[in-house]
Amino acid sequence: MKNKFTYLGVFVLTAFNTFAQLSNSPSQSISNEPIEVKRKCATPILDESFESWIADKIQKQQQFANERKAAIVYTIPVIFHIIHTGQAVGTGANLTAARITQQINTLNADYRKLNTDLSTHLTQPSFVAVAADCEINFCLAKVSPTGAILTEPGIDRFTAASKGWTNPPYTASNTYLENTVKAGSIWNPTKYFNVWITELNGGVLGYAQFPTVTAGTTPIGDIVGFGGSATTDGVVVDYKYTGQSGATGGPYNLGRTLTHETGHWLGLRHIWGDDGSACSGSDYVADTPNQADENYTCPTTNGSVRTDACSPSSPGVLYQNYMDYSDDRCMVMFTANQKARMQSVMANCVRRNSLNTSTVCSIPSGINETSSISEVELFPNPSNGELNVMVSLVTNDDYSITVINTLGQVIKQLQYNNSNGGKSTLDLSSNSQGVYFVTVKTKTGSKTKRLIIQ
Repeated sequence: MKNKFTYLGVFVLTAFNTFAQLSNSPSQSISNEPIEVKRKCATPILDESFESWIADKIQKQQQFANERKAAIVYTIPVIFHIIHTGQAVGTGANLTAARITQQINTLNADYRKLNTDLSTHLTQPSFVAVAADCEINFCLAKVSPTGAILTEPGIDRFTAASKGWTNPPYTASNTYLENTVKAGSIWNPTKYFNVWITELNGGVLGYAQFPTVTAGTTPIGDIVGFGGSATTDGVVVDYKYTGQSGATGGPYNLGRTLTHETGHWLGLRHIWGDDGSACSGSDYVADTPNQADENYTCPTTNGSVRTDACSPSSPGVLYQNYMDYSDDRCMVMFTANQKARMQSVMANCVRRNSLNTSTVCSIPSGINETSSISEVELFPNPSNGELNVMVSLVTNDDYSITVINTLGQVIKQLQYNNSNGGKSTLDLSSNSQGVYFVTVKTKTGSKTKRLIIQ
């Protein structure tokens, strides 16, 4: 990769706002030609204005790192939305909690350089020297947006029919999957890393939404929002390539699809620069070698050197990198400069930095069991903008009704004093379609309900 600092590759979208990985099923296709037995991505046209911004952020981040005594280790809470069609747990897309635990363990091992297969497949000394602990942890959420304790940590399990949706498989980046499925099930992306597990068609393994730059940021304020909406932020992965999936997911059966897509979600682009086999493209990472094209499969001999026209001599190309297309078994590392990019995204990008302060991986202590709130009902829900909130209180109390969006911003609030509840009608018609949360709070407790405006 040529080291150019002019990258938003991963932040600006055309018709697609994501990278999609394609699987190895020859019987499925997104064109008139059959898909070969290999991983592949559908790459959008990329705007380069991000690089001048991220280069400055990385430089400042590294200066700070040199001065501090203790490293910053980020923790990201994850919720897996498992969308199925009514299968028993452990059948088809309705994955077991054990598979989800395998997947979160793989993420943590890969991002903390704790994967035991690193030394097996990474033998070139110059590559070993730049293999990085990215200092990013992932935890399974234990608390839902309503404050309820999840019976299965990190899992939101439901059928498509229960939401009124058509059954999967879904088409990656399709309007229906983005605007109906994802927007209709997302949890607050400032508190949760949303991962949707379902069945995808067209041979797609998964795809990611890239970070968004904070409004008012210079010099790229004109590209604010191009990373994608808060109602669709996260990663989608086909269930067959989630966790330790065995033969049915081979050769992508070790959970590295989510490792790869999470790299995109944290601001990394493909290691070969998406330049169509030329040597002029770039991933804008200084410590990855120039590479003509994506790599597939793994060498017959573990850790052997692989070369191409852009890196024709040893140590060759870095097919062992998580941002290549190699089989899961020889994808084993991120580099130090990839780490710097992801750390800068975590420090500076909207809906990424806030995850580090989210508390949803901890069960709250001191839950008040004597709340005066008996019941909260929302109707109609979904709503076209007119919403009725019915509040029932055990005793007269002061209470508030607050509506927030997925960014945690208050868009409407009502306050009542010494009341026993009743019906309140709110006009939310000026707000965009998507997911909102309605919280009723008294001095002794609160209840939160999910609202969909369509």
